[in-house]
Amino acid sequence: MTAGKHPDPALRLLLEADEETGDKALLVLAGDGPLAVAFAPRFKEVHCHNAYHPEHTAALATVQKAGLANVRCVLSDIPCAARAAIIPEKSRTPENGKAKGIGNSSDTGNLGDTIGSMPSAARYPENTFDCVAFRLGRGTAQVNAVIDEAFRLLKPDGVLIVSGHNQEGIKSFAKRAEAHFGNMYLLGLKSGCRLLRFRKESAEPAEAVEDPGYFRPISLELAYQGGGKVQYLTKPGIFAYRATDPGTALLAMHLPSCAGKSVLDLGCGSGALSLAALDLGAKEVLATDISAIAVACTERNFTARGLTPGSSGEGASGGPSVRTLCADLAEGAQAENGGFDLVLTNPPFHKDGDTDYGLPARILETLSRLLKPGGEAYLVANQFLDYAVQARKVFASSSIIARDQSYSIHHMVKAS
Repeated sequence: MTAGKHPDPALRLLLEADEETGDKALLVLAGDGPLAVAFAPRFKEVHCHNAYHPEHTAALATVQKAGLANVRCVLSDIPCAARAAIIPEKSRTPENGKAKGIGNSSDTGNLGDTIGSMPSAARYPENTFDCVAFRLGRGTAQVNAVIDEAFRLLKPDGVLIVSGHNQEGIKSFAKRAEAHFGNMYLLGLKSGCRLLRFRKESAEPAEAVEDPGYFRPISLELAYQGGGKVQYLTKPGIFAYRATDPGTALLAMHLPSCAGKSVLDLGCGSGALSLAALDLGAKEVLATDISAIAVACTERNFTARGLTPGSSGEGASGGPSVRTLCADLAEGAQAENGGFDLVLTNPPFHKDGDTDYGLPARILETLSRLLKPGGEAYLVANQFLDYAVQARKVFASSSIIARDQSYSIHHMVKAS
């Protein structure tokens, strides 16, 4: 799709920004591929980043169709500059000064430590890119993180190019980025949108950006049936990062025994239900989400337990196996020995801000596909969504086992 035909006027401005050339460009939250096509002829190497699986898949298809050998598509959390981990004083041991395990409620880490241990973040050396391009998104923490990390990732005299609509906060972004970089250039103004350029003219920023808090973990707690509790870390950019979602909390209080079972956490978010399943005896957990931001956070929570994602517990320790997968509706997921014994899910119901009434049917088909014969699914959903009627068409048995004023828990069993 050419710049003039793209429906997004802010992205059109970015597509038309053809002045910059160089060795390496980073496109942050690049979308489905047009930016990569536009930047590829002007840079020797282009990193096309996305944080969500559908956009990443679309970008891959666009890049492959265009035959762009110099474009690397990256699916990860917001790219950040690799740096030495900073160990918080309270996490040091007197014996050797090394950090203890992360994951208790009092240990919120710090920016350097968190970035250094985020398993699925794209980490690059500082001073890597000649150009960073960004179509402005929402979320103050995320936007501040892009400003902060873009400066660190840019080579001396490198540029950050940003486009956005006035109603999306591009003017506020301009003030913050100008204070950080010490300069700002207005390159374009059209259809209520602005195209801005910021140049790295010094080794250190002119003024520190407000602490983005984006990579800084937030500790929350989830109580589950039987009186157990799990403490888990979450962060901005993940569903319900300020407080545990009440639907998830209700589901957790009605979890079955997971002893010896293979468990799929579909739409895992921060991985709280995965941690509860492990506490309840699961031998295998696969946590999957459409968001690489969520998957990275879940990996961090597994690591805080001393579990390495992708590892199997069939060795000397005999511990559980934990894996993660960033995919849309667990595309490509499978249990180590066939279908899953148990699926836990608090699925979304919005698409582009609107209620997606077609999603329940797709969710139920996914559950049926991934469960082994006789396997069970526990799903929590808003009561206005039509899961009960549709579930009876798909599963051998289906019932609502609990509800409150807003949510219902559906228990479904696949035919043996």
